[in-house]
Amino acid sequence: MNKIILILSTFIIFFFTISISKSNEKIIFIDFEYIVNNSDRGKLIFKDLNSKKNENIKKLKIKEKKLKDQEKDIKLKKEILSKDELNNKLVSLNENIKIFQKKKKNMENELNKIKNKQMNNFINQINSILEKYMNDQSVDIMFNSKNILIGKKTINKTEDILKLINEKIK
Repeated sequence: MNKIILILSTFIIFFFTISISKSNEKIIFIDFEYIVNNSDRGKLIFKDLNSKKNENIKKLKIKEKKLKDQEKDIKLKKEILSKDELNNKLVSLNENIKIFQKKKKNMENELNKIKNKQMNNFINQINSILEKYMNDQSVDIMFNSKNILIGKKTINKTEDILKLINEKIK
């Protein structure tokens, strides 16, 4: 009986001494990807990259058509040409194909370099704006909404940040 009273009194004391903890930190979340994709500067970057990509595709299609024409020409003249001429034309075709593949790879690499440079610069500008926003609004923690399961809509500051970025970054 004494053990039961001791255990019961321990639980009672424990539950009465626990205080409800309440966080004083101001927490918000934003959809970072939405901000990057829908900001004026982000749209401009993606538009520029897409136009460069389309321009590269047009150039590559022209060269690819020339290679296909060269291949068709070789197939048509295969019976007429001597073995040496045929081998020379095949070697030439293979060299042109290798050049084409190198050029295609270089264009992709160049486009990726441009994309990485522009996006890194843009994200650095966004980060400095976010830091200033956090200081001005006394925000302690900012999460990306991809990492949030559910939260109050009042702490989602995506639209506010998007407007701020559109004002600050031209």
